[in-house]
Amino acid sequence: MRDLKFKRAFCLIMVALSCVSVPAYAAQAAPNEDPAPREKAGLPETDIFLFDIILGQAPSLSNPRNVTTRAGYDNQPSFTADSQSFLYSRGDDYQTDVYEYDIKIGTSTQITNTITSEFSPVSSPDNTTISFVSDGPGAAQTIVTMQRDGSGKTSNLLPGDTLREPIGYYAWNHGTGDVLYWSRYGFNVSLTDTDGAQSRYISGNAVPSTPYVIPSTNKFSFVHRQGDESVWIKELDPETHSVRPLTALNGPNANYAWAPDGSVFIIQDDGLYRWQVGMDGWADVAELPDYGIEGVARLSFSPDGKSLAVVGLAVTP
Repeated sequence: MRDLKFKRAFCLIMVALSCVSVPAYAAQAAPNEDPAPREKAGLPETDIFLFDIILGQAPSLSNPRNVTTRAGYDNQPSFTADSQSFLYSRGDDYQTDVYEYDIKIGTSTQITNTITSEFSPVSSPDNTTISFVSDGPGAAQTIVTMQRDGSGKTSNLLPGDTLREPIGYYAWNHGTGDVLYWSRYGFNVSLTDTDGAQSRYISGNAVPSTPYVIPSTNKFSFVHRQGDESVWIKELDPETHSVRPLTALNGPNANYAWAPDGSVFIIQDDGLYRWQVGMDGWADVAELPDYGIEGVARLSFSPDGKSLAVVGLAVTP
């Protein structure tokens, strides 16, 4: 009798379970069913061009060459401390990974291979680690560090409370541990450090642009839009948290770069310009279409001041 009751109860449970609806996201595709198509990232077509440069009162460019000649996204070059190579973000239709271009050999090597996208790669001063912004489905949208010992071991650079706002761009002073980052949704810059648990709000109305550690200092620079709509490169002292203006931009592009001699370079309408303390405005350096390059926005200097990388496209005949 007890066996009969058990069988009846078991049947009722199975009937009840058969009526439960399974959410669509829990259903798995049949073995021969095609997976859902991946969403394309919509990355722009860009190449990285390398120049030899001589700094000084009248900087001069020479030996331009396209070092990433291919279809696709090649962007955000950042030189290693020894000036022998640069890291960059290379993408296909769907995502990006970090690559490294060896200047002497003239070849690129893939550094990361993930299901997410990596942007803004930077090498540590001793080149034992790299850092980058991780983005995409499943990514924390924060700064990640990765060992260069072949293990591929990664970790988040910043403590948990500093991740309230996803990070778009950042500058990390490896000597002091200070990190200045631009919030991709808040359009503000905040200061934190690798040992702390809190971030300090510095300024709103920050323009999307990579912050930098100013050469030969522990201070940072970032781009800020004023109330009168003028846009300025400003300096932040991480010890006093004071901010002072350096120079107003001379056009709509906010992607600038510091040269190792302490001057600032920027590209506006394919023209290369330079500013340094004591100058009244920006000085013309070169017209990049004269070197077969157009649509240029980003640029980066090697620490030894001998190489300049710019991002753009070959001039269309």
